[in-house]
Amino acid sequence: MVPASGRGEVPTLGRIAQVPLALAALLAVLAALTLAQTLVTSVRRRRRDLAILKTLGFVQRQVRGAVAWQATALAVVSLVLGLPLGLGLGRWSWTAFADGIGVIPAVAVGALPLALTAIGTVALANVVAAVPARLAARTRPAAILRSE
Repeated sequence: MVPASGRGEVPTLGRIAQVPLALAALLAVLAALTLAQTLVTSVRRRRRDLAILKTLGFVQRQVRGAVAWQATALAVVSLVLGLPLGLGLGRWSWTAFADGIGVIPAVAVGALPLALTAIGTVALANVVAAVPARLAARTRPAAILRSE
């Protein structure tokens, strides 16, 4: 039998179960916006380099590909650093929390969610890179090289 003082805590626990998902969604949106800002800034700073590449023979598809590869590289580096660090900090914080409330701190992380996270991150990075890549591909080499 559950003591009278503990009965109200079970529904409260059910309501906060969505908090980790909401936090993950917020962090994903912030990461996508940060990546977009980084790529736009990079394309603006490297306009001269992109103009030289176009002068040497790069076509629009190749310029878009260069920006997409930059986004992919940023996503992969983020995954290589973020997944182990996040798993370690998550395991540590859950163990500390579980010890505090007196439950067994069992932590189980499946390979499928990790693989889906990695694939989704790279895919999202390339979707975010589409607009900066289009801007980079539409640069006019003559106008940019003439201004310097």
